[in-house]
Amino acid sequence: MTEYDESSGCCGDDGTLYYDEQGDLMEVRGPGPVLGPPIPVGPGPVRIDPRIPIDPRIPIEPQIPPFILDRPCSLPVVNGSWLIEFTSRLPVPVFLRQQIRGPMRIEVRDTSLRISGDVYVKRSPILGPIENLPGFFGGDTEADAMAAAAESGDAAEADIDPNLLGTAVTELPASSLGILSGINGAPPFPHYPQLPKNEYSWYFRSTGVTYSSGTLSFDLRRHLWNRTSQQFVTTDSGSMRLTCRRSILIRGNRVATMTGTATIGGTTYDVKATKTANLYRGCAIEVDVMTGRNWPASAFNHGAVRTFQNVYASAGWDTRVRVDDLNIPSDASLTMAELQTLLTTHRDPGAADPWRLWLLVGSAQGGLLGVMFDDDSVPREGSVGFADATLGGQNFIEPAARNQPLNNVPAAFLRTMIHEAGHALNLFHPKHDVHVPPIGTEIMNQTGDVMSFASTTNQYPGNATFAFAQHDLDSLIHSPDPQVRPGWKNFGWGHGSLSSGLPVPVDATGYTTGDDTDGLTLDLVLPAEVYVGEYVTAEVTLTNTGDEPREVTARLNLAEGYLRLHHVLPDGSVEQVRDVVVACGTRPTAVLAPGESVTARMQVFFTSEGVTFEQPGTHVVRAEFDVDTFTTARSQRSTVYVRTAATETEVDIAAQTLDTAVGRAFALGDFGTDTTARDRLATVAQAHNDADTGAAAALVLANSFARGHADHRSDSRAADDGGRAATRAAAPDEVKRYLDLAMQGRSAEEIVRLAATVASPVESEAPVVADALGRARRARKGKADLAAAEAIVADFVAASPA
Repeated sequence: MTEYDESSGCCGDDGTLYYDEQGDLMEVRGPGPVLGPPIPVGPGPVRIDPRIPIDPRIPIEPQIPPFILDRPCSLPVVNGSWLIEFTSRLPVPVFLRQQIRGPMRIEVRDTSLRISGDVYVKRSPILGPIENLPGFFGGDTEADAMAAAAESGDAAEADIDPNLLGTAVTELPASSLGILSGINGAPPFPHYPQLPKNEYSWYFRSTGVTYSSGTLSFDLRRHLWNRTSQQFVTTDSGSMRLTCRRSILIRGNRVATMTGTATIGGTTYDVKATKTANLYRGCAIEVDVMTGRNWPASAFNHGAVRTFQNVYASAGWDTRVRVDDLNIPSDASLTMAELQTLLTTHRDPGAADPWRLWLLVGSAQGGLLGVMFDDDSVPREGSVGFADATLGGQNFIEPAARNQPLNNVPAAFLRTMIHEAGHALNLFHPKHDVHVPPIGTEIMNQTGDVMSFASTTNQYPGNATFAFAQHDLDSLIHSPDPQVRPGWKNFGWGHGSLSSGLPVPVDATGYTTGDDTDGLTLDLVLPAEVYVGEYVTAEVTLTNTGDEPREVTARLNLAEGYLRLHHVLPDGSVEQVRDVVVACGTRPTAVLAPGESVTARMQVFFTSEGVTFEQPGTHVVRAEFDVDTFTTARSQRSTVYVRTAATETEVDIAAQTLDTAVGRAFALGDFGTDTTARDRLATVAQAHNDADTGAAAALVLANSFARGHADHRSDSRAADDGGRAATRAAAPDEVKRYLDLAMQGRSAEEIVRLAATVASPVESEAPVVADALGRARRARKGKADLAAAEAIVADFVAASPA
């Protein structure tokens, strides 16, 4: 390809290319012609028709070839982000006209071409102009954009309203799009169409593409969205044909456009697409930093300088990072509830539609490196990396990084921040994804797994790959907006056929059908019957049944990902059950002697699924636990029959516990600043402490009141407290009151068992566990009973990131 092709993408001389349903190149049917500049042709001598036998012979009209004023777009021009607009050919009254538009992503690689898009529909205004689409701008500064326009060679193109440059909340007027020129048909500063969630209507993905001389022809599958249920409900199919041609008369050319038609679900549309960027998606990143810590702006890895921006750019994402506050008051240990409050109160207000993500450089939480903690009513908007988390001293770690906090190891810390942001964009750890991508050293692999590939000659973090694996690239670029957009669907939603075309599992066995461990047994205990709204707990035990000691993963909890539950619902759908907090650490290990076991207890009432057992009927659950990087233990299936609340007591309890904020309080062991959740918990605890659900509610309240809840702010609202405003002080009298309620009629083992499930699995220092044991001792319970309770406390600490 010539330099002219690369800068303007004018020449569609790639021949005819065929791509299969997954977008992989199948066949090349001969190269297309190499098109040179047009050659003007003038009239020549008049030709005489030899077929006429008599004179005078009749002259033929001269055939003057037309000037070739444009050329087909090449594949580099086709690649990128587009604003696609549909106009139905059906006659529609003015008052029923709709705006049908959205982002389309065309990903062109050496051997693949994939197309996907999200369509948003709204009623058109009867009078007045169609309003501009909201969007996100990233990338260049005003000066860079103006320089890029000037370098295109068209002086008029540099005459751009500077107020349009660098903004993240408005779209360029349509009149401006045509005069902005850049590389490969994109404007010099990118735009990513991002529209209101309440207008979302459908998603489409190509199922076979042909490209020839600037024309894309492809079949597609459409997934229709229900705005009430916030789910895809039906599918249909269609096809689209788009042609892209670019003028050869304008130096530098203009923003690329495509026109064509589409027939989808029986309706025919005229289609126009306007290129908005050479990357595929964009997201604004706000970074806040605790006092005394550093944002890892860059790191050296594999001979190159890595940054948050260039790693995500390699995945097709334009992430504009803005470090906002460097003086968040320090706190040695943050609770999950405090992190949520910090996000809510500290993040800058912004417009509703542009995509944005909040990252915190925080202090510590046990031995964790980072957490994607945001799972409230607007989920996946925040993640934190813990600057004070300390690496080990093993010889597979680089000498300068041994026993150092992440704050002093830029490569490790930068990787952690990119990884946690990946969770906020709904990316899984590879071995927890239903599509079974390979385990390796790429970004979304757990740090413990990356370390397992390190050696004394290829040490961590130098052995880490600062890139996303192919499956994650597919998800970031082509998954539907509700799946990847921060603040939309919960973590884990959509990891099925939509993300890459592969089927979801058909059984609770997950992605393999057997237990690949030898000499280890995993047991799962769940209640045989529960009612909707009842507090539900699970017990998982790993036992060494072999003759030799075994080194195993020590983190037997649902937050860090090594343990997960595969859940088959009564309607046949399959979900992967995890904690509401996604925590990442270094995979500590423990040694189990022959016959020894480790047990963990956890609440499964409110998880990544919301209320886990909300659907009446028979549920089938199976546990999986990653014993090490390559070995997984699997339990037998456990069956739980779920019925509706029947008695007056059950109905009364369910009326309070099925509230989402109450469920989240059960999951975090803390109601945070939500006084409504607090009052609902108190209602259940005071009226029904004889039921385990009532006792669990009492223990959540005891845990919450045992510690203050800090709202870490640095604005005027907290100036009188040095920037650290306690929105809830500890209340010892309330702790005693609710511990007494939970203790009534229970043994030491029973109250501590419940307390261990109430505490967040990532908070080993949650006060409720020790407080429950102390209350049982004051009740003068028997030695055997207390010994059993003490063993539960030890199990809880061992399974948590201390």
